[in-house]
Amino acid sequence: MEKTKKCKYCKTEIPADAKVCPQCRKKLKGGKLKWIVIAIIVIAILGAALGGESSSSTSTPSKTSTASEESTPIEYTAVSVNDMMSDLDSNAMGASDKYKGQYLEITGKLTNIDASGKYIDLMADGDFEIIGVQCYIKNDDQKAKVASLTKGDTVTLKGKCTDVGEVLGYSLDIDEIE
Repeated sequence: MEKTKKCKYCKTEIPADAKVCPQCRKKLKGGKLKWIVIAIIVIAILGAALGGESSSSTSTPSKTSTASEESTPIEYTAVSVNDMMSDLDSNAMGASDKYKGQYLEITGKLTNIDASGKYIDLMADGDFEIIGVQCYIKNDDQKAKVASLTKGDTVTLKGKCTDVGEVLGYSLDIDEIE
């Protein structure tokens, strides 16, 4: 007596070991491949989830080390706007390497105070200077100090140089106005 089963598509009685239904010609086996693909996807998702957790736990100590670095006093390199502009004129790439990302103590002539209190500009000495150092004001204390300044004053600022370009000059985030 031969064992039979029903075709899952046409519901006809067919031999139990048939891989293709003789009636509707649909493939009956192949469920194994589907389960293998599902297992691989599940493993990949679990691996990504566990991998994401381990990378976030390793980034936590780096945040801690950054906090400890911030507690050490920042050393500022003293430089004049004249020197910075001279470096930029002679070699913009060299000036970028020298100043970008550095903490600087800059002295220069105040040439512009933004009406909204977002920035001030320092320029090199000279009658035809069109670019210089654009210094961004961070807080109300700095705004109050800037409000007491006048164009033409010689100003010393401490801050971090965030950008260097031959067209726009330098950008500085102000930490302190002296």
